[in-house]
Amino acid sequence: MTAAPVTDRMSRATVALGLGALASGLFAAVDPIQYRLVRVQGPGLAVLLALAAVAVVGGRLARRALVVSSGAGFLLAAAVQMVQLGAGTNWLRGDGSTFSLFLGFAAGLLTLGLTPVSPPAADTAPTTRQDAPGT
Repeated sequence: MTAAPVTDRMSRATVALGLGALASGLFAAVDPIQYRLVRVQGPGLAVLLALAAVAVVGGRLARRALVVSSGAGFLLAAAVQMVQLGAGTNWLRGDGSTFSLFLGFAAGLLTLGLTPVSPPAADTAPTTRQDAPGT
């Protein structure tokens, strides 16, 4: 069974954003640490990959509820990371870069999931009337 190609703009954008989030998991593999642009490791990496997979599936199936839930999950993860930035507890083992990454994906996915989409306009017959010059 093969999946149908994604043709809707919103779905394509969601899949692209989800794949970008999956690719962001590669930041965990960068060594040495001074070249790592985003600190993603341990539980934060698991959260990133799980929510990115939900976004990709939501985009492929054109299920806006999955896209919104993925965006809400990223927003929650960003909030948890922000609250714990100055504290001794760091459940996601991240820093400000992790917060920014999660917040960016949350904004994008929530925008895609919550933006109303109007149905395509019905085709209308072309007009044959031409305007007179000077009107």
